[in-house]
Amino acid sequence: MDPLSLALTGVLSAAFGFGVLRLVLRRDSRIDLRQGLVAEGLGSRVAGADFTTPRAEFDRQLAKIQSQRRRFEANDTRQRARNAARLDREEEARRKEQDARRRMEEAEARRAEEERLKREAEEEARLRSAREAEEARLAEERENARQAELAEIEIQRQAEVEAARAQAEMEARAAAERSASELRARLEREGASSSDVQISLMWNNFNDLDLHVVCPSGERIHGGAKDSKCGGVLDVDANVKPDTRRPIENVVWPEGVAPGGVYQVYVHHYKKHAKRRSRDPTRFSIIINAGDDIREYTGELTAGDPIKKVCEFTVDPPEVRAARRSQLEAKLAAADEALATGNFEAPPEPEEEVPADLPPAPDLDEMVAAEEEPEPEPEPEPEPEPEPEPEPEPEPAPAPRRSMADRYGPQGPADDGPANIDRKF
Repeated sequence: MDPLSLALTGVLSAAFGFGVLRLVLRRDSRIDLRQGLVAEGLGSRVAGADFTTPRAEFDRQLAKIQSQRRRFEANDTRQRARNAARLDREEEARRKEQDARRRMEEAEARRAEEERLKREAEEEARLRSAREAEEARLAEERENARQAELAEIEIQRQAEVEAARAQAEMEARAAAERSASELRARLEREGASSSDVQISLMWNNFNDLDLHVVCPSGERIHGGAKDSKCGGVLDVDANVKPDTRRPIENVVWPEGVAPGGVYQVYVHHYKKHAKRRSRDPTRFSIIINAGDDIREYTGELTAGDPIKKVCEFTVDPPEVRAARRSQLEAKLAAADEALATGNFEAPPEPEEEVPADLPPAPDLDEMVAAEEEPEPEPEPEPEPEPEPEPEPEPEPAPAPRRSMADRYGPQGPADDGPANIDRKF
């Protein structure tokens, strides 16, 4: 038995003994030990023992004992709770200590693993760096060898290009003289004007091509509107009827009048004269003089094609062109004076040099002869032609040659769909 039960049993035993002793020692209690055992007692009234007071005392003591027992039980319950709480605290502390120890061990293991992985990564990085360095060295050697080979090939190609360019220049000069004379002959034949800003269209058959020029102001010069407010004039509109096999159209401004800005040039295949049996596509050439900056563009059109944008170019304002022309004239005057006096000291060069040489136009006859067979002569019409056609001279087969656009500047954008051009043509 536990100590509390033993103590409670002892207390109860002591209380019981105390009660019995008190009953025995009471003076008013006369107990006949033979009561109920003798006959004379049956005839007389025997006063019974009175247990009221001892019972009350017993109840009081019992209540006291029960109260003490309850206190003991409450104290025991609290003690047990305290012991349980203490045990829980000790268990929690032991668990926390074990967790801390386990975390420390895990941290140590993790650190050791990280160190191992770090060493492995460093070793792998070192090996990779060495491998990459070796690969880079080999790649550099291969690249150097390839570059050396390409340099040799480029030197050889440049030599071939220079030789081809020199040959083409020599062939182009001879053809350019004929083409320039052809351009001048056509302009003189039609009575066309020339100035510092001029656009000419040439082709070599009886078809009707139309030249369209959009001015910086937005005005459009063509066969239906030959004059513009800025001074531009379409002074030659060829092959409205199939008049000539070497037509020309010309848009020109008076000298020093053309406004500065961006000009756009279009060509439209207006009509194919079936009576003359001209063939398509029709090759054409555009010659532009933009303030002494001569350019040439070529192309081809077929009947039914939409209007084609050939190029666009920028012209300086008239005062800028006049100043440049004055500088050029002053330079020429100084050269004439030097020739006259014999003093050939070169004058200071101006900041901006202006090319004044007119580059030759393409030989359209050669281009036509290379692509077309000789056409049969058409039947004579009632109206005589303005002038007799010259007999074509026999020429050797044309050699490959570059256009003037390749020699003097990039070709203008070939935009077939400008928003500001009337599509009814």
